[in-house]
Amino acid sequence: MSAAAAAPLVPFLFVGVAAVAVGIGLYAAFVGEKKRTAALFDVALRMGFTFEEKVPKEMLTTLGSFRLFKLGHGQKGKNLMRGRSDGTDVVVLEFQYTTGGGNSSHTHRQTVAIYPGAGTETRLPEFTLGPEHWWDKVGQVFGHQDIDFESSEEFSKHYLLRGPDESAIRAAFGPNVLGFFAQSQGWSVESAGGSLAIYRAEKRAKPEEFQPFLAETAAVRRALDRG
Repeated sequence: MSAAAAAPLVPFLFVGVAAVAVGIGLYAAFVGEKKRTAALFDVALRMGFTFEEKVPKEMLTTLGSFRLFKLGHGQKGKNLMRGRSDGTDVVVLEFQYTTGGGNSSHTHRQTVAIYPGAGTETRLPEFTLGPEHWWDKVGQVFGHQDIDFESSEEFSKHYLLRGPDESAIRAAFGPNVLGFFAQSQGWSVESAGGSLAIYRAEKRAKPEEFQPFLAETAAVRRALDRG
């Protein structure tokens, strides 16, 4: 075959190689997720938790009171565990959602611990708490107001706190709570319907990190309980 005749085939060869590479990547990701699920199932058994590989859609609907579960599109939940830890009920799941589309799409994945009724006794108000980024400061110009505390510049520097009842939120975030979060950064916490959702945005706990993650979220819950 002449060089001139072979030239039109070159683009098709590149496309074919790219398609094979994508296929291999997708298969490797599939196998990796299956191994992860199996490892988390073993963790759940050791802890005496129940385990479901897929989160029922109706459960995701009931979690809609939390802001996280309303974000983006293509929401999915998996590796659902239920049990008791630190003397209280807890539900742990992996949740993902997608923002954007096409080549600019991005899938956000995180391990989330939900403590049903955790804020009922202490009557925690509804709020969202998360790491503060420069674009959050821009958002405040458009009416998304951050609740800052002059008594804790470290907390206000690292966290964005919002909610409908500012006075109730300020009462709930006393010196102990502010001090805790000033020293423990990177958490996202939501209070809604008397329950708490605690996670690190876009971070999934590895199977070997699951128990420490659960212990850390329990510490967050206790700090908020103490007020």
